[in-house]
Amino acid sequence: MKKYFILPFTVLFFLGCPPTWKNACKIYIAQQDYQRAKEQALEGIKIAPDDYEAYCLLGKAELGLDNYEEASAAFQKAFNKDSLATIKWLKGDENGRNVSAYWRVFYSTGYKAYLDKKYEVALVNLNFAKKLDPENPSQYILEGNIYIDTGEKEKALKIFFKILEFDKENAEANYFIGRAYFDKQAYDSAFFYLGNSIKSHEGEYTKLKNLLFKNVEFQQSLAGELIRLWKGEKKDELDQFIKVKLGHDGGLSAQEKNVEKFVKVNEGLGRSYYLVGIIHLNLKNDTLALKNLTKASEFIPDDIDVLFFVGEILIRMGKWNEARKYFEKVVELKHDDFPAWFYIGVTYSQEKNFKKAIEIYEEKALPLEPENVDVLTNLAYVYREIGDTKKSFEYLQRADKVLKLKEKK
Repeated sequence: MKKYFILPFTVLFFLGCPPTWKNACKIYIAQQDYQRAKEQALEGIKIAPDDYEAYCLLGKAELGLDNYEEASAAFQKAFNKDSLATIKWLKGDENGRNVSAYWRVFYSTGYKAYLDKKYEVALVNLNFAKKLDPENPSQYILEGNIYIDTGEKEKALKIFFKILEFDKENAEANYFIGRAYFDKQAYDSAFFYLGNSIKSHEGEYTKLKNLLFKNVEFQQSLAGELIRLWKGEKKDELDQFIKVKLGHDGGLSAQEKNVEKFVKVNEGLGRSYYLVGIIHLNLKNDTLALKNLTKASEFIPDDIDVLFFVGEILIRMGKWNEARKYFEKVVELKHDDFPAWFYIGVTYSQEKNFKKAIEIYEEKALPLEPENVDVLTNLAYVYREIGDTKKSFEYLQRADKVLKLKEKK
C-alpha cells in the first residue's frame, strides 16, 4: 500500500522536471563548454521543435562560440515560436545580466550585413536589437546609414531626428542631420547641427585624448600615427607604439576600446569641420572656409579633398609657400594627381622660381596630361620670363594646336 502512493508522486516529479537535454545544455553553458551545449540544444530541437527555449539555448551556445550570425538566426527562430516568451527570456536570463550581450548579437549581425550590402538582413536584425534596448543610439545610426546607402534620405533623416528625442547631444546624429541639410543647401540648419556635432565630439575627444596621452605630451603627429596604425590594422606595431610612445604598459589589449573610440571621434570631428568649411567656401567666405578646413586637416590629415581645398584657398590668397605644402601632401598620397602638380608649378612660377616651375611642369604635370592647355601656356610664360623665346614659342604653338583640334571636335 505504501508503494502505491509513492509511485504516482515519483512519476509526477519526473514529469515536472525539465527534459534531460535542457538540463544538460544549461549545465554545459554554466561550465562554458559551449560546443556540447550547442549539441544538446540541437538535440532538443529534434525532440521538441516547437520549444522556443531550445532555440534560445542554442543562440546562447552560439554566442559563447562567438558565432554571432548563427546566434541571431537561433534567437529569431525562438521569436517565431513564441515572441513574448522569447523577449522575456532574453531580458531575464541571468537576471538581466546578458541582455547587452544579446543586443550585441543582433547589432553585430546587422552591422556585418550592412558591410556586405545585405540591407534587408541588416534591418531585420536591428529591429530585434531595438526590442532589447530601444534607446541605444548605435542601432539607429546604423539604420540611418542603411537608408542613406539605399538612397532613402528622408527615412534616414527621420531616424537621426529620433535619436535626438532621447539623446540631444548625440554627435553622430547631429552630424548626419547637418550633412542632410548641407546636401539640400539649407546652410543655416546645417551650421546649427554641425556645430552641435563639433561641440559633442570635442568633449569626447578631450576625454579620450587625456586618457591615451596622459603619460606623454600630446602632439598631433603622435595622434596621426596612432590613427594610421589602427586603420592599417597593424596590431603588433600599434601594440609597441602604445607601450613605447604612449607609455601604457598594457599595450593594445588594455587600450583597444579607447583607441577605437578615439579614431571614430577624430574622424567625426574632421568630417564636421570639413562640411562647415565647404559651406563657407560655397558662401564665398574664404577666411572662414580656410579656418575650418585647416582645422579639418588636423584630424584627417590624409584626406586629399581637405588638403586640396586648403591649397586652393591659399593660392587665391597669394600664400604660395603655404599652398605648396598642402599640394605636396596631396602628391605624397596620390603621386599622379595632375591638379596638385599643376598648382605646385604655379606656386614656384609666382615666386619667380622659374627653373623649379619648369621642372615641375615638364617632369610631373605634362606627362600626366600632355595636351593640357593651361600647362602648355604656363610653360610658354615661364620660358619667356627666363629669356628663352624659342622654347616659349614652341609651347605656345602646341597650345594653339590643341585648341584648334578641340574646336574641330
